[in-house]
Amino acid sequence: MYQVHLSLKDLQKVRNAAQLITEKLEQHYTIPVLAEMVDLPEKKLKAGFKHLFNKGAFRYRSNFLWNRVKVLLLEDKPLKSVAQDTGFKDKSALIKAFKKEFGLTPIQWKKGRENDVVSQ
Repeated sequence: MYQVHLSLKDLQKVRNAAQLITEKLEQHYTIPVLAEMVDLPEKKLKAGFKHLFNKGAFRYRSNFLWNRVKVLLLEDKPLKSVAQDTGFKDKSALIKAFKKEFGLTPIQWKKGRENDVVSQ
């Protein structure tokens, strides 16, 4: 299998790409667009994400997004504002995606978390 050489400069560009993803969750960057934005070939960008984060850019964004959603839920933010802050079209799109990802609605998940804290 062909191995991609990543210089320190390349890895910094991958970190820059990760920062772009996390700062603009409402954006859904494709690999070609992200690679162009940080001036790195697509293969190096993909390899760099695997090397630095042990996952691809899509999974990196997805994990960050769901962690952000959960933090906002635990901060008692209204679902409408959680949806807006994390790039979902609206509250119902957030609920549908959350249920698909976790098998629970955001409210069910939050109640479960509150019960965990109470029972400790």
